[in-house]
Amino acid sequence: MKNDAIINSILCLLTAYKKMNSTNSNKMNKASLRYLLGQSIRQYDIPLSNRHVSKEARSRWDEISKSNIEDYHYRNVVVCDNLKVPKQYLLFNGANGSGEPTKLMPGSTFIFREMFHEDHVIPVSLILREMIEMVNVNRIEIKNLLDKMHLCVLLKEEDRKIGRTKGRTLHYNQNIINIYNKAGISIL
Repeated sequence: MKNDAIINSILCLLTAYKKMNSTNSNKMNKASLRYLLGQSIRQYDIPLSNRHVSKEARSRWDEISKSNIEDYHYRNVVVCDNLKVPKQYLLFNGANGSGEPTKLMPGSTFIFREMFHEDHVIPVSLILREMIEMVNVNRIEIKNLLDKMHLCVLLKEEDRKIGRTKGRTLHYNQNIINIYNKAGISIL
């Protein structure tokens, strides 16, 4: 149901975006529509079959939590209910590149994004570009494009190794080989 609403929103925004003639429309309005399209794409629920976890992130998660990592996102609170003894981990705050060593105790909590990162294997910017270049703008074409998205949970330390989106393509397997594997990251 949620994805249907997202697709409908994208269809409206994309139709309006394509109708704007860049020569006689307000460029700010077009830029705003592009921004809203990107944010709408990010709201699409990626199917579990397209969600992945790095080997290191899975190992860390299993060490810390009894819960299912697939149920956690960005700002969710993680309880260290599987941690047996106090242990030090790097927790990241905002743009802090190196992380802060933090001792976690059994039962302590942290915010998911402080240790883990959800990476769009195929960047939203590439999905957006493909969307804007669509000839036939309709719900089926939008859904087919959105269903190409893959998300991978990494440790923040791993995310720092891969850089941003440079060199990525619309092909999941190519990105895994050329970006993740080259950085020494194994995806389960």
